[in-house]
Order: sequence, then C-alpha cells, then structure tokens
Amino acid sequence: MPRLTFSPLLIVLAAVAFAAPAAANPDPGAAPATEAGPLHQLRIYRLFDQTREAFHERFRDHAVRIMQRHGFDIVAMWEARGEEGPEFVYLLRWPDEATMTARWEHFMADEEWAEIKRVTGAEHGRFVGGIEERAMRLVDYSPDGRIR
Repeated sequence: MPRLTFSPLLIVLAAVAFAAPAAANPDPGAAPATEAGPLHQLRIYRLFDQTREAFHERFRDHAVRIMQRHGFDIVAMWEARGEEGPEFVYLLRWPDEATMTARWEHFMADEEWAEIKRVTGAEHGRFVGGIEERAMRLVDYSPDGRIR
C-alpha cells in the first residue's frame, strides 16, 4: 500500500483552519491579501534521522530561549515526515518585514547561539540538510483565531 505524505505547508494550513472559526468576507470585492496586520513566517528544516534527537534538544533547550530573547514570537512547532525524511516545521509571527529581518540578523549574530552551534556541530555533525521559508500575509477573509 502506498504511503501518504503531506507537505508541511499543508499541515500548517490545515491546523490553522481547524483551530479557528470560519469568518465571512465582509467585502467580497476587496483585494484578497492585506498589507496591514502581522506577517507570518513558515520555516521548514530538513533533518537527518541520525541527528534528529540532538536537533530537537538544541532547538528546545537553546534556540527557543535565544529567539525569545531577540523578540521572536513562535506561534507553533511541528515535526513532519517528508519524502526525504524528518522535518521540523515552525511558524513565527512578526509585526512587519523590517522587524523580521532585523531580529533574524540579531539572532544569527548572537555569540551564545554561535557557540552552541559550534559545540553541538562538533559533537554531532550537521543537523539540518536544508531550510525552506515563506513569509506569508493573511488574506482579508482569513478566519479569526490565534494566528492573527
């Protein structure tokens, strides 16, 4: 029997859709995308089976704490299994694109994070085989809920 796989983006969108009540579009003639309101960033990391647990330990014990120190708003995190193996998927919320860019720059320049990556990389090797990301804006008819 063939194994069904779902893209991480589909998983995120389904989770959000089922978590929030439906909303009617107040102006059917309005443009579907809105520039106002938050920007969401979807990140998908392709992991390796042999370093998957070490990746989760590093993200849970260090990355989340350092990201929060730099003003990251982590909405949710998931693990998925893609065609190439395990994936770590998470969703961030930003007030705007400039804030997103600045906070990522600060996070990537963080000396503690650089040292943690150096030490864990020396011990375990590479944790991430590739990263996909998408900056997403809500459409004006998106349901209300936690994501706004």
